[in-house]
Parts: sequence; structure tokens; C-alpha cells
Amino acid sequence: MISAVVLFLSAITVSNACVPTTTTTTTVPCCTMLSQSVLPRRTPSSTANQQCSVLQRVSSTCPVDGIVVCAAAQETNPSSVILEFFDSAGTVVRSQDATGSPATSVTVRVVCVNGVWRVPSATGSATTNAIASVSCSQLGSVGRDLGYVIGTAV
Repeated sequence: MISAVVLFLSAITVSNACVPTTTTTTTVPCCTMLSQSVLPRRTPSSTANQQCSVLQRVSSTCPVDGIVVCAAAQETNPSSVILEFFDSAGTVVRSQDATGSPATSVTVRVVCVNGVWRVPSATGSATTNAIASVSCSQLGSVGRDLGYVIGTAV
């Protein structure tokens, strides 16, 4: 009888010593892939800007970041290419431009925070702003003259 009690007590001691463990994993909420419907194009804040530039949005599946590219339209030779990000109220929260002769493109990295696309307030900044739309435009466009002069060989 004593051996049964000892066996019972030793089983209780062992079972009390074993504590089940669980591994908690934190899943980062994904944003929807960048697209025309997720980050739509809108008119720029300045009516002087020309909207013939090309807008691209790039991200992966279950993205945590992506890039938005604004490229000058071919053969337009602009002096400036401008990318503007707007919040849901229509306020510009970030503007980035590239200048040159000609300016070719500007790229900005966007990040996904808790399932919402955000843009850093400046290059390399840890402060971000929620974004709802984007504009891509250019200034100072001058098209090339690809005509020919009569009597000359091309």
C-alpha cells in the first residue's frame, strides 16, 4: 500500500513539474498589393504640372513595403518629374521630385504598417503618413522634332 502511495505521489510531482509551453508568433498584417485600385492616381496639386508621365507601383504578395515610380513620358525631355502622395483628405503628405536636363524618373519607397500603406515623411525618415492616392507629373516638357529637311539624306 505504501508503494502505491509513493508511486501516486511521485506521478503527481512529475506532472506538476511539467508545464506545457506554447510558442506565440506575431503575424505582421499584410497590405493589399499596390495597384491602381489600392493607390489610385489623381491630379497633381499644381495645375501647371503635366500628367503625361508614367506611374508604376511595385510590391510583392503580402507586402510589407513597395516602391512607387514616376517616369517621364518618352521624348518629352522635362526639367522636373514630381511624385506626390495624398492622404484621404486630399492633403499632400509627401512630395518628391527629380530635376535634370532632362529629368527621367523619381522613386519613393512606401511601407505597410498594420495593414495600411504609408509613406515616410522624408527620405530615410522613421515618421510615416497614411496615403490614399498618388500623383505623377512633369514640368517643362519639350518634344523632339523628328522631321526632316527636304533635300537632305537622313
